[in-house]
Amino acid sequence: MDQLLEKYWADKTVLITGASSGLGYALVEALAPYRVHFCLLSRRIEPMQELATRHANTDSQFWIRACDVQHRREVESAIADFVKTAGRLDAAWVNSGVGGETSYRKWDWERVESLIDTNLKGALYTAHACLQQMVPQNRGALVMISSVAAMRGLAGRPVYSFTKMSVAYYMEAMAAELPQIQFTTIYPGFVDTALNRNNPNRLWLMTPERAAQLMLTAVAKGKREYIYPWQMRWIFRLVRALPAGIYRRVGRKMIELSRPR
Repeated sequence: MDQLLEKYWADKTVLITGASSGLGYALVEALAPYRVHFCLLSRRIEPMQELATRHANTDSQFWIRACDVQHRREVESAIADFVKTAGRLDAAWVNSGVGGETSYRKWDWERVESLIDTNLKGALYTAHACLQQMVPQNRGALVMISSVAAMRGLAGRPVYSFTKMSVAYYMEAMAAELPQIQFTTIYPGFVDTALNRNNPNRLWLMTPERAAQLMLTAVAKGKREYIYPWQMRWIFRLVRALPAGIYRRVGRKMIELSRPR
């Protein structure tokens, strides 16, 4: 096992939302060898139970609950109950998220509200409930999964990028207010998960397993922000530096290219 990961993650209590698939599932698999006491939350309980069964031969423990992060009281109750069992909360991955197009021509209020309720409100419900446990401990690590879509307002997906920008700003503000807590915001590029599988233009596509290793290492190194893959890091910084007028022209071109021929 990696010595850095062993030193940082071994014997920790770790909460992961959206643990039934995608990045959340991959994080559990990567952490299982480190004797972790997991709190796994997701709307679908069967995949989480399968995860626990698959890793029953490790020394990790699995505390599992079906939980919809859109419902604040469900989130608060689950996290409080886990801490009563485990005694503390060392790290939390705010990972649950949904995607979808929300351009003007394909506006759908049901999709818009789902994005806001899950990616923004659900993330805040989870983060605040975790901080309520960590702040009295005077320690802990809160990890927020944002997206490279937070680099600028993303043409065709304005609500998705809005939610991911918002949680990144929240993390920046909380890090200034609570220096005793480690805050890490992660901006993934394209990872091969159901969230983006319908997108035909997935640049530098990465497996969930590789993404999980990169993220765990970034947190173990105490990084405040982490963008991956490395190619996307350069694009992220370049796009943020573009003058607004040039970026608007780029955005219009993106919309034109996305239209069916």
